[in-house]
Amino acid sequence: MEKEIEPMSTPSSGVTRDKEELSQQWDSVAAGWKKWWPTIEDAARCVSRRMIELAEIQPGHRVLDIATGIGEPALLAASRVGPTGRVVATDLSSRMLEIARERAMTLGVTNVEFMEADAERLDFPDGSFDAVLWRWGVTDLPDPLNTLVAIRRMLAPNGAFATAVWDAGPKARPLATLAMIAAREMFDLPAPLVEEPSRPGSVGPALAKALGHAGFPDVRVEEMRLTLEFASTDDCNRYLMDVSPVFAALLSDKSPAEQGEYRHRLAEKLRQYVTADGGVRIPNATICAVGRR
Repeated sequence: MEKEIEPMSTPSSGVTRDKEELSQQWDSVAAGWKKWWPTIEDAARCVSRRMIELAEIQPGHRVLDIATGIGEPALLAASRVGPTGRVVATDLSSRMLEIARERAMTLGVTNVEFMEADAERLDFPDGSFDAVLWRWGVTDLPDPLNTLVAIRRMLAPNGAFATAVWDAGPKARPLATLAMIAAREMFDLPAPLVEEPSRPGSVGPALAKALGHAGFPDVRVEEMRLTLEFASTDDCNRYLMDVSPVFAALLSDKSPAEQGEYRHRLAEKLRQYVTADGGVRIPNATICAVGRR
């Protein structure tokens, strides 16, 4: 039986409902993540490797992977810590975790424990881990500082927290940016919230500042590039509908004619990334950071 995580405080019913809805959304696209995993991980593996290097994970280490999805970088970390080490991998989506367990079994990995848990409510004892990893998601929290403080508390002395976050600006995640522009051109979507936009190059310093406020000294931040590769622009559209709760909800109830027009508009916007053989190569920009307790 999986261990239960004791909550740090009792959430309000509204917060609980929001988390349940978020869990259900990610459950609904878990099969899509399994389907597209080779495409995703071919691009993202370099980021996982760099996070593990930055955290200086060694054989025998105890590692926590937050928001693991269907098992990365948890499984990569498990190969690094070896049989004398241990990895705990958490996620809000039970269906994502089911697929992660299947992947671990297929790979013969036995030193990983998968646990359903909210990233904002982790409450492991002080000093439980030599390293904590979080590949994309910490900057999506409404108030990440409390979570970062909790992560630092859960680290052993000189333990490391390594994370990756998306950079800002249209060049950070071009596929998502262009897909939403095409959707806003076609469909009656609510206007985006008016807020101060993040400038390209601003995310790294902001992340370093947040880690500093959480008590991490000597934070190291660096930029990375990763490239998503697809066989065609139609595959880009199918990928979005399969792995993104937002686009799945947006496009699934549209008529065949509307979906066809949307595919056409997105293909036009992606033309700059189309290769000579009709494939699509889309560069993305991410920020890696590490801080030590």
